[in-house]
Amino acid sequence: MEYLLHVLTEKCTGCMDCVEACPIGDGIRVIPLPALPERWDIVVCRHCNPAPCVEVCEFRALSISENGAVTLNQELCTSCKACTAVCPFGAVFLRLDGTMAKCDLCSGSPRCVAACEEGALVYERVERKRALMREKPSVVELLEFKGLR
Repeated sequence: MEYLLHVLTEKCTGCMDCVEACPIGDGIRVIPLPALPERWDIVVCRHCNPAPCVEVCEFRALSISENGAVTLNQELCTSCKACTAVCPFGAVFLRLDGTMAKCDLCSGSPRCVAACEEGALVYERVERKRALMREKPSVVELLEFKGLR
């Protein structure tokens, strides 16, 4: 049994409670959609499995933990941004200080989900996460699409 972080952007009010609750500081971003007034996009790691960012990281800085979270080891990361290039959700961020940042699911109890009173973020158990993720473009397709292969 695995967990999946769902993002329901139609429920987001742009209050930024999730951003303020993130202990990483920049593991989640809420971005206004210019073409849609009063609408927001929530950019956060969905912890894919298989995870394109893990597969593309030649320095093994990204891995999947026992709870299904894709975690980043800053000591191994070179900030090459290959993970950013292949992330289908654009959820691996380059900080101003040159280090990478991404959600780590707060060790299995995401604070952003708890902070979201609107229910725009849902973290729940799923039985077929791998099947759901297989429906997304493969790593190879993503790399080819982004011109990295």
